[in-house]
Amino acid sequence: MSESEDKSSGCRQRIVSAALEVFRECGYRASVDRVAQRAGVARQTIYNHFTSKSALFSAVLQEGCAAHRERLVTGEGDLAERLLHFALGLQANLLTPTSINLHRLLTHEAARFPELAGQVYANGVQATARQLAALLAKAMRNGELREDDPQLAADIFLDVIVSHDRQRLLFCMPLPEAEAQLQLLRQRIKVFLRAYRVGGD
Repeated sequence: MSESEDKSSGCRQRIVSAALEVFRECGYRASVDRVAQRAGVARQTIYNHFTSKSALFSAVLQEGCAAHRERLVTGEGDLAERLLHFALGLQANLLTPTSINLHRLLTHEAARFPELAGQVYANGVQATARQLAALLAKAMRNGELREDDPQLAADIFLDVIVSHDRQRLLFCMPLPEAEAQLQLLRQRIKVFLRAYRVGGD
């Protein structure tokens, strides 16, 4: 990468980061001028990188999905530990103030941007479920879990690990303290593993 390309990439990243903050605070109604001010660039500089405000909004959401997938590694150890590692990464991605505000923003704007909403769903929710389903399918082949539909098992696991806590945060209800949250997470994984134990129904 040349020096000019490197500078251009750095400028683009600064714009996307600023846009994330501004959209999170103000929703899609936020002005491009406000994003430019936050990024410390001219308005035209934004349009040199993005053809429109909707293109900038799309870049913010797509980058969020990419960062989410990169952080979801499966770790090592027995299946319970691998699932715990995955679950901790998932919660670290989805249960932050930034993620909760982005969730609110996207659901509010989904009707205006149905194609973009579909892309975020495919690259975020579905991609995560497929990644987890691959982990569970391997565990089923290795005899760690009973044979079943790994995609359905992944969907159930994601609901158990994330849905209730995200609902709490969406309604501005705090989560338990870190140690209590970790113990709750371990207990949820035990319940999941019990449901899919070898020899179970």
